[in-house]
Amino acid sequence: MWLFWLYEILGLIGVIVVVILFCRWRKISLWAFIKRNYKWIALAIASVWLLIVILCWHHLFDATYCYFRGKSMKANTKYSIFLGECQIETPNGSYIPIEKSRAFLNDNHRDDADDFFSN
Repeated sequence: MWLFWLYEILGLIGVIVVVILFCRWRKISLWAFIKRNYKWIALAIASVWLLIVILCWHHLFDATYCYFRGKSMKANTKYSIFLGECQIETPNGSYIPIEKSRAFLNDNHRDDADDFFSN
């Protein structure tokens, strides 16, 4: 998610830089230009943010899915945008792909199959 927010901030900075460069090129006051065209500037910022959301839609959906999957498992998970996979934290603190993980047993855990066959 941090990479998505980095893109959003860079898009905002990009729009601000374009407005400043346009004002310098036209030799007009920045504040006067913003006062006259604040709706267009807000529309440009919203358009850039929406474009970034559309470009990152797949990763945003996967990150949200990974978050709720971790909540349902009561485990720490994170989505790796570079690897394109949901990862779960192991007891020693490292992260492995959640699809390749198995139940992490601790010493006081009993298997459910033992309860089934003990009757």
